[in-house]
Amino acid sequence: MRGVVRRVRRCGPLLLLVLPWLSACASGGGLAAVGWSGRRPAEPWRLPPDAYPTQRLYRVKYDGPDGHAAFKLTLYLEDEHRFRMQAADGLGRRLWELDVDALGDALWLDHRNRRYCAAPGASDLSLVPLARLPLVSLPKLLLGQLPTSPAADLRRGEDTVYYRDARGRLWNGGLTDGRLAWWTQVEAGEAVTSWRREGEDNVFVDRRGEQELRWREVVREPLAAPPRPLEVPAKYVRFDEASCG
Repeated sequence: MRGVVRRVRRCGPLLLLVLPWLSACASGGGLAAVGWSGRRPAEPWRLPPDAYPTQRLYRVKYDGPDGHAAFKLTLYLEDEHRFRMQAADGLGRRLWELDVDALGDALWLDHRNRRYCAAPGASDLSLVPLARLPLVSLPKLLLGQLPTSPAADLRRGEDTVYYRDARGRLWNGGLTDGRLAWWTQVEAGEAVTSWRREGEDNVFVDRRGEQELRWREVVREPLAAPPRPLEVPAKYVRFDEASCG
């Protein structure tokens, strides 16, 4: 990807947080390991009921102006909105954790710097810009669905979908064999973010931020029991209000 700095640098908390999910945009395509036996989802902006409760392991690569990094990401998905995510380096050392409850409240722990951030709404957690995608959309992104729901101008053909969300943003996507194969988010006639399938990989790109996220699901299994609620460890310091949202 041109314009992306590829020199390895020490990853700060923002980079490590944005890494796993999501900062990106290019052209359509993305996740092969998350198909559901070719069955067309009734609504490609919603997770199919058989997508949860599950726990999934992803291998993730990030490229952006801050450098590049590789890490493991674990998703504990209880339902469409309640989930836990953990990122770890190649040696298994925890980098960060994110917990989003049924009300959309979020708690993020930065284990490297012993800091935390709690937000009454997951979409208000400004530590993860995600091209202005709300945190509650992270499982949808990882599993290859459209991140937001339609609010107006919904049009859907046999292999296409088009709509505007509640913020007026335009989304369009294409389906192959009943599965979403790519989508783009358009603003002022310009594609600003996108996702696509590339074999077994997912690619999510933010053109404005010159960031690319690539991931692959390597393990998927039923979630035997919900993870225990995430708690702030002793001696962790809260991020300042401006950073925490």
